[in-house]
Amino acid sequence: MFYKLTLTLAVLLANTCNHPPVKKESSPVVVQANTTGSVWHYIQQKRWKLIQMQGKMQEPSPSMWLEFDTTTHRFSGNGGCNKLAGAFTVAGDVITFQKVQSTLMACLDQKANERETDILRLLSDHTYTFDVADQTLQLYDSSKIILMFGAQGKDEK
Repeated sequence: MFYKLTLTLAVLLANTCNHPPVKKESSPVVVQANTTGSVWHYIQQKRWKLIQMQGKMQEPSPSMWLEFDTTTHRFSGNGGCNKLAGAFTVAGDVITFQKVQSTLMACLDQKANERETDILRLLSDHTYTFDVADQTLQLYDSSKIILMFGAQGKDEK
């Protein structure tokens, strides 16, 4: 009897040694991306200066910028010569600009006038996908960057 028990244990032990260790599957780690709320909290804290428009880098201009207010769903800014403002809506990573208005001050600098006309046209009643990365806010149309803004503190000049 002792012999049979020893033989059975030896067979069981040998059998378990021949199998590779069972890999325990762990549950997948879910990394949650920033929610729209936290992204917009960050966006709202900054002044967004225009640095690229339709693939062209813009001359550094302290006067071309946007700020967003998520409480009122409004944005304001400066197009280079005139103040501008409007409404925006967000659904996931999609932003729609609406009711864009600007003051009507004369713009003596021809290049500044052209840039302002372009940014007003690009914002007026347009929908873009957006992302925020490395201190930039990028607005895309069909995966092409249309507008890129750089983050700056609201109190910085």
